[in-house]
Amino acid sequence: MPNRSGHESPSLMPGKAAPGPGETIDLPATRLRLAGLLLASGGFAAACAWMLLAAPSSPAYAVPGSLKQFFVACGLVLFGLGIPLVLRELLRRGPVVSVSAEGLFDRRLSTDWIPWHAIAAVDEVAIGRQGFLQLQVRPGLADHLPWTRRGRWHTRLNGLYGGGYWIAGQGVRGGTSAVLDAIARVRANRVR
Repeated sequence: MPNRSGHESPSLMPGKAAPGPGETIDLPATRLRLAGLLLASGGFAAACAWMLLAAPSSPAYAVPGSLKQFFVACGLVLFGLGIPLVLRELLRRGPVVSVSAEGLFDRRLSTDWIPWHAIAAVDEVAIGRQGFLQLQVRPGLADHLPWTRRGRWHTRLNGLYGGGYWIAGQGVRGGTSAVLDAIARVRANRVR
């Protein structure tokens, strides 16, 4: 079950000044973590492929079409499909997430800015060691916002955990805490 902590209006982190009016906080990708994820996906896909190719000569896989072979084939597909997705994020140029007085722009989920007036709440969600920010969009506005097809598809899957649009902290330098800090800095400037 995910851990949740409400962050509707996060506080300003000490020692960091709020951005000026019209200033944008850009958060880049975390290249080292994505490179590790790419290597792990490639390694697991290669191991699954080797196990499938070695199956006829291995007594553990002597029965063609066995349940073990099915699970190894599923692993090959899962990790094999992960390789181009992680590679795309690794090769992304420019910021992944931007925060400004205008709103929030996660280039993985939307094609343009999501304005603050459309966001009802921002919640932090942790599933295991993976951190996410859950954007609760005001009723009736979600269909009019510039979500990508991938973002709309993910929100259907996120219905199991309360819905909303989720920002993964994994691909952003500093993770979810960096995005929350940027939101707090921008929101603190709007209150002044």
